[in-house]
Amino acid sequence: LNSKIISEKNVETEMGRPKFNWREIPLIKELDVNNLNIKILDKSNKEIVGGIAVNIGNPHLIFFVNNLDLFNLEKIGPKLEKHEYFPERCNVTLAKIINSESIKVKVWERGAGLTKACGTAACATAVAAFKKKLTEDMVDIQFELGVITVTIDNNNSIHMKGKVSEIKEIDIKI
Repeated sequence: LNSKIISEKNVETEMGRPKFNWREIPLIKELDVNNLNIKILDKSNKEIVGGIAVNIGNPHLIFFVNNLDLFNLEKIGPKLEKHEYFPERCNVTLAKIINSESIKVKVWERGAGLTKACGTAACATAVAAFKKKLTEDMVDIQFELGVITVTIDNNNSIHMKGKVSEIKEIDIKI
């Protein structure tokens, strides 16, 4: 990973190239990573079938949906994280395409649960949307607390750029 400070409040990181080979994600067997045929239910029990798998340093499962509010990610997230297809578990993203330059997301992070932001989920979502020709090669990923801009360069390498903030300052005595 290569990172550079753009300004006092902005950082850009090169995240590397995405992996779409089923062994590199990893999945338990050879599957169509562009449509895993996984079923999820919205709050009215309407079934959505799909799911895209990609590895951006960790495994991700992305669903593109029309309305994020129709899904209870706290309920379906833990089940999808531990889906049988993902032997190492996975992050789960529900994504709504706003336009060719913007996507709104909700993320369930493996081992952590619902999260307000996740850099690798932003990258995985951007790559999946670009691969499906839903967006451009530069797209803003909107989380609950902010936006990350993801760019896919000519070498298929992913660059993530966004604001940084201080969460907490601590002193450690050794």
